[in-house]
Amino acid sequence: MKTMRILLLVCALTLSATVQLLSAQNLTLEVRNIEKPQGYLYVAIYHSADHFLKKPLTGFRVEVKDKTLSIPCQGLPVGTYAISLFQDENGNGKLDTAAFGIPTEKYGFSNDAEGVMGPPSYEKCSFRLEADTTLVVHLK
Repeated sequence: MKTMRILLLVCALTLSATVQLLSAQNLTLEVRNIEKPQGYLYVAIYHSADHFLKKPLTGFRVEVKDKTLSIPCQGLPVGTYAISLFQDENGNGKLDTAAFGIPTEKYGFSNDAEGVMGPPSYEKCSFRLEADTTLVVHLK
């Protein structure tokens, strides 16, 4: 009887993992307007307004080798997301800023959203991922 329960639990967990894998979507980021193909592009993906620009769902960096990058982001479940990214040209691992926090390195947000006197809101950056999608972001 105990063995049967364990077997059923294992089957249920396997089925759940399979359903999640099958419902995962592929997002391709196409980053344009890269003036200098050098350094790294840091990408952060957020899944809620509460975590936006604070705690990403996932983040990674990609070496910048060209003036346009196509970056696959595989396995995201259906949902609403927002993306922020910046090009770290000098390799110090952070977005360099000047007076008043104005960025001196190129950056971008999903939907090419722009903020007024600061970064854009999650609402301006958010998009719904329901199928395989290519999202174009222009660095500013």
